[in-house]
Amino acid sequence: MSEGGTFLLSISGQIEFVEVMASIGSSFHCKYEFCSGTDWKIIGGLEGGLSQIVNVVNNNDKIVLNYPVDVQFKSTNPYGWPQMIVSVYKGMSLEGYGRTHMPIRPGNHHLEVELARPKPSSFLGYIGSFFGYQPELLQPKMLATTAGNHLIRMETYGRIHMNFNVISQGFSRLGYDFGKIN
Repeated sequence: MSEGGTFLLSISGQIEFVEVMASIGSSFHCKYEFCSGTDWKIIGGLEGGLSQIVNVVNNNDKIVLNYPVDVQFKSTNPYGWPQMIVSVYKGMSLEGYGRTHMPIRPGNHHLEVELARPKPSSFLGYIGSFFGYQPELLQPKMLATTAGNHLIRMETYGRIHMNFNVISQGFSRLGYDFGKIN
């Protein structure tokens, strides 16, 4: 049960599949991590995770992960609402990053998140990409903030599908309103 000035948020579901150009025999995996404001505390579940490796059998098939996600938050303030950052890898090379805020309304939500990957920023970077090098962020969590993001050039590359059930407790007692829920 939530305390006096706090509310609880429970998010459970799965990262269902990734849509990218995939050739036969390639292997994919993803990792996720949550990023939230300073008032937010994780009281259950995991802040991040790493999926199993999936091998592609047919060209351009969906890369089915069905990777479970379960986390519970406690907060006193909706500022800094939780975001999920997903990194998708083909073998050991980055295919793209996805970022999304978790749904605010309680219920079941299907999310389609666009994947983007950094573009090389120098001549040496372009030469490296010719030989298979893909630029990566040292801290993907920076995508959840605005600090320096305008300096990163990205190109879109596929999308990731996720399904989440959101349960909240204590919002209405604190005066927050989700509006009309259909």
